Amino acid sequence: MTGPQPSGGDDTIAHSDAIRAGVTGHRPAGLAGADLDLLRQRVREALAVIADSAPSTPLVVISPLAEGADRLIAREAVDAGHLLDCVLPFPRDDYATDFASAATRSEYYALLGSAVQITELHGSRATPEVTDAAYMAAGEHVVEHADVMIAIWDGAEARGSGGTGDVVRLALACSLPVLWIAATQPHDLRLITRNGTGVVEQSIAMLSALVGHAPATNRRRGTAPCDLSSSAQRAPGSEGSPGFDA
Repeated sequence: MTGPQPSGGDDTIAHSDAIRAGVTGHRPAGLAGADLDLLRQRVREALAVIADSAPSTPLVVISPLAEGADRLIAREAVDAGHLLDCVLPFPRDDYATDFASAATRSEYYALLGSAVQITELHGSRATPEVTDAAYMAAGEHVVEHADVMIAIWDGAEARGSGGTGDVVRLALACSLPVLWIAATQPHDLRLITRNGTGVVEQSIAMLSALVGHAPATNRRRGTAPCDLSSSAQRAPGSEGSPGFDA
């Protein structure tokens, strides 16, 4: 992975026997039409599906803690007793300047306080392009360390580098299963994957079989991880929605 490099973390969780669920999703503006109660229910359902896929294994949720979907999933994970691993695009106090109100900064620091691991990337804000690259580096880190992704996504292209669409497509290009919760009502929960012909929808019951083949799981078994540098191109269905083949 290129771009900002991590500090403030160790490999304790990365090499433990855990299922690791990466998080991506829209900020509050992208959830303006959401039914937040129903969305939280769908997140709980997604977490339960992942936990049930390996019932004797701890579940670690990896979140960058941006406002909106990242935090919604992080809160539900903590409330359900799962472990929280935070990956920040900038050092924690620098990143806090992204959040305009005292209330949202307080929520951010409270979630950091619940985390079992925090990785702070050395992102820069020197130019808009470099800032976007810092957010994308955080998304890459999440994908690289995940066995499965939870995405609260409207199905559209990212509105800037490092947006939800980019992270979803990177995850699919790296052969990660993605539990996609629609950002719009009724917030349907679907499992999507990539095969040799494109992006397909699969039965959610297939998740337990797919997680064992995820790049992070394979890395912990000693096989080659996903090569993010070669997977950075858009995954199949590069215009609009993922373009399901089934």
